[in-house]
Amino acid sequence: MNETTKQPVHSEGPQSAPGRLRQPRIRLGAVIALAVAAGVIAWIAVGKDDSSTSPKGPTSVTRSSSIGPAAYSPQGLRALSAKLNLPIYWAATKKGYTYEVTRTADGKIYVRYLPPGVKVGAKGSSYLIIATYPYRHAYQALKAVQDGRGHRIRGGGLAVVQDGYPQSVHVAFANKNYQVEVYDPSPKTSLAVALSGVVRPVS
Repeated sequence: MNETTKQPVHSEGPQSAPGRLRQPRIRLGAVIALAVAAGVIAWIAVGKDDSSTSPKGPTSVTRSSSIGPAAYSPQGLRALSAKLNLPIYWAATKKGYTYEVTRTADGKIYVRYLPPGVKVGAKGSSYLIIATYPYRHAYQALKAVQDGRGHRIRGGGLAVVQDGYPQSVHVAFANKNYQVEVYDPSPKTSLAVALSGVVRPVS
């Protein structure tokens, strides 16, 4: 499928994607979704008109703002995290990629890695996504449902592959009230990224 060239990204903040706002479709897993996650994803972008969730620039964004999808540079991600006073987890820089950010009204933040030539708001679930979900005592909750399937991560983290949906790996860190989800269409890639140690808040 031919995609148009991605939009230029400014370091100081987001660019609004043209056309309709696209929201993630939520996939509910079995045990983890019931016991841990506020919502788990197999990110399938769908068109949705919603004037209440129009993209907002860096001067207007608040902790309750919905955002995007919008393109951010690494510097823009850091500025957004600081302005929201909230962590935004990602998997570090990837040369040539666009970092597409969507934040939902209930506080979930998705960073989608778009390769060169793919525009913001593109449909499909073919790209790496790092999602941040507010969740109190996330580490303890994930540990309670791991059922022997947990993987230790450097820095005191725990990763658990989604039961029945190996494309998604749930990650939590001790003393952090956030759960992170690593999604990739390749289960091997999603697990490798989750265990690599690069999944951290932008800083």
